[in-house]
Amino acid sequence: MHPVLIHLGDIHVGNVTIPLMIGSYGVMFALALVVGWLYIRRLGTEINPDAPWTDIYFGSILAGFIGAKLTNLVVFFPDVISGRRSFFGVLLGGGVWLGGALAGFLFCYWYIRRYSLDPGLVANAAFTVIPVAHGIGRIGCLLGGCCYGGRCSLPWAITYTDPLAHKLNGTPLNVPLHPTPIYEFLLEMMNAVICFAMWRRKAPPWSIMAAWLGLYGTERFVVEFFRGDARGRFAVFSTSQWFSLGMMAISAVLLWKIFLHGRPAADARR
Repeated sequence: MHPVLIHLGDIHVGNVTIPLMIGSYGVMFALALVVGWLYIRRLGTEINPDAPWTDIYFGSILAGFIGAKLTNLVVFFPDVISGRRSFFGVLLGGGVWLGGALAGFLFCYWYIRRYSLDPGLVANAAFTVIPVAHGIGRIGCLLGGCCYGGRCSLPWAITYTDPLAHKLNGTPLNVPLHPTPIYEFLLEMMNAVICFAMWRRKAPPWSIMAAWLGLYGTERFVVEFFRGDARGRFAVFSTSQWFSLGMMAISAVLLWKIFLHGRPAADARR
């Protein structure tokens, strides 16, 4: 485990100290972005070779990043006004995932409508790519020490030793743990094979998205039982497990409607 690959020192902006470093999570995130870009360009040409797939891809990511940061600023705006938090500290901190997802989705939807692309086919392409990129990102979690598992006595248990991971993520050190990021990586690679097989068979619009929601929802629901990091809970399940159950339910309804009334993707792909 190596949370930081290269440390270049610190810079100071007001009362905020900004470490200049190249982290393993960031490197794997960048790798996931590049792989996703190359993959979506390849699949996108089967839908419409003239569409600006690079603009759609990176534009959606940039919109999502800005949306997540601005939503985070809105959430903590009272603290900024009162002086309990700094403006730069909030912007440089985390982001609100739902705000980012909404902004990215709206940008993508606007762009594909602008170029008269079939949203269902674009969704199929995107969700053929998502499990690959997400799986690569989980290796970043493994290297960074986040999303760690609970105690484990199995032969494949992983033991973290880097104090920085404990400082940043609360990762238990010198304790054998379930390698939950590896579990998700392997399962997402399996999902990627299934989604790509559906793409090759020209699955109906929206069906690959629906399939991934069910596959990942089931996977995440099970993996949550092996997680050891702080998890929000409601009643008997974690927050993520309730979301997973919702994903599974949406998947079942969508697949039922798609395969009852859907049309083959071959009718729309060039």
